[in-house]
Amino acid sequence: MSDVQWPTLTEATVRELARSKSYQRGQSYYERGAVSNVVQRGETVRADVEGSQYQPYTVTLTFDDAGVAQTDCSCPYDYGGICKHRVAVLLTCLRDPDCIREKPPLSELVAAVDEDTLQELVVELADSRPELIEWIETRLPTTENADDDTAGTVNLQSIRNRAEHALPKPGQQGHNDGYAEADRMATELADLIGQAEQALDAEDGGTAVAILEAITDVVATNRWPDLLPHDATRLYETIATLGETFTEALLMVKLDASERDDWAERLDRWDDTIQRFTARSTLSVAAEAAQEGWDNEDLQAALAGKLEAGALDDEEPAYVNGLITARLSVLERQERTDDYLNLAQAAGQSQAYAEMLARTGKPHQAVDTAIESVASHQGLLAIAKTLRQHDHPDAALEVAEHGVSLDGIDRDTVAEWLRDRAASMGDDELALRAAKIAFEESPSVSTFRAVEELSEDWERTRSELLQTLRYQNSSSATAANVFLEEELYDDAIDVAERSGRPSVIEPVVAGVKTERPDWTIEICQSQAEPIIEQGKHDSYETAVRWLRWAGEAAQAGGQLDDWREYVETLREEHYKKYKLRPMLEELLEEF
Repeated sequence: MSDVQWPTLTEATVRELARSKSYQRGQSYYERGAVSNVVQRGETVRADVEGSQYQPYTVTLTFDDAGVAQTDCSCPYDYGGICKHRVAVLLTCLRDPDCIREKPPLSELVAAVDEDTLQELVVELADSRPELIEWIETRLPTTENADDDTAGTVNLQSIRNRAEHALPKPGQQGHNDGYAEADRMATELADLIGQAEQALDAEDGGTAVAILEAITDVVATNRWPDLLPHDATRLYETIATLGETFTEALLMVKLDASERDDWAERLDRWDDTIQRFTARSTLSVAAEAAQEGWDNEDLQAALAGKLEAGALDDEEPAYVNGLITARLSVLERQERTDDYLNLAQAAGQSQAYAEMLARTGKPHQAVDTAIESVASHQGLLAIAKTLRQHDHPDAALEVAEHGVSLDGIDRDTVAEWLRDRAASMGDDELALRAAKIAFEESPSVSTFRAVEELSEDWERTRSELLQTLRYQNSSSATAANVFLEEELYDDAIDVAERSGRPSVIEPVVAGVKTERPDWTIEICQSQAEPIIEQGKHDSYETAVRWLRWAGEAAQAGGQLDDWREYVETLREEHYKKYKLRPMLEELLEEF
């Protein structure tokens, strides 16, 4: 497909990214040739996909050395997993790599262009997209802060203006608008925080602090918390990132005693205000960093490697990265590898310790640390990914294989990663073993088909997997879908009856209504009757939907007269329910 060496895409990888229906529809889109204009620039692939709208949808895929890093589509799909358009493009990459046109990345294009031409392009772009002017301005040199250490690097007034623009407006506190405003605020603040992170990458702590001060002062001195819903997760995460970035920035600047006190006081004051929305502290760690800096005797001993593993007891808060994590991040930015390893070991940060070993060419030590000291599946997976990203694929498989040998939550995630990575490396035996574990831990049509793709004796393996699924007595919709996919209708019915939940019963009804009409009629009536009997008028549409499925089953089973008599009886018995009666009459007309 290109000179960029991406891991081999597999059908299993694509299936895992999408829900079953999205995969099937995406495959149909691929087969009918709906994908066009497939262009690769570096590690990004962009393509058009003809859909239900006049304009084609735009799909963007980003790859890294661990596989598919990110996907995006201009369609409105947001129901879990990737959409059918992205499936179609991934299948194109997998099956028809020759149709992909390779073009140079934008960075290479502009590198060969003279300054005058670039200036003309920027002005032309800003003229056509006025909303970008503020964004461009914040990245231009300015002289308005001539007495500031940040002079010539960032326009702080523009940062403040953009932070104020990010805040919600008083007229937009309605339920739906509130969530949209929270999402917009998170996006715009994240972009501003990103500028501070760029300064940190350049080890310019002063500029980062100045940017974060401007953002936080705006956020902490406005009454926006009263205008937004208090379950806007993405905004919570963005504010947490603000605190974490501020912590790192303050650890990268030199402060005298007076400045330390001043920063700690200001951060605590800002934190009190922001807690009106978050209901928890997000800037207290930054305040601690300002107050303490690097002048702690135990910390200095840890950096020098004079403390035993785990001797530096500094418990990290669950909701935001703590001071140890921030210190490690700063040490990594400054390429102080030995200090990083010493501190991680002294603080008992085994995952961080192992990942740094992996990044610095010590895979065997990383594997030993992971196996001996890391207990969480997510931690082991992160170490395995780091090893793979740094060209230690065999070590990565060893860590992941250890991960799937442990019981616990997220075992399925490790197994799925191991399955795909082992398959891409040609270790079919390990890939199959991991695929079976992934299915057993998280049975679904996609994990089931992934095993099929890897198995050489599918009939025997299929029988084993289905028997395992029966022994598990699972009551999930995903388990029922496996039986439905295999046309094992009675097994699917068993799952639905064990569950008793409408969310599980519904897909089973849809899958068996023509094959098991008697059961379908009975279960649908049992779901509809309590709603009607209890007069839940807001749920009458749900009751009628159950009755409609019963009608479809009755039609398939030659019992339509009995079903009509049943519905007519319901109508007569509940004739006083004025909202229900016309709905039942309309239902009868359908059949």
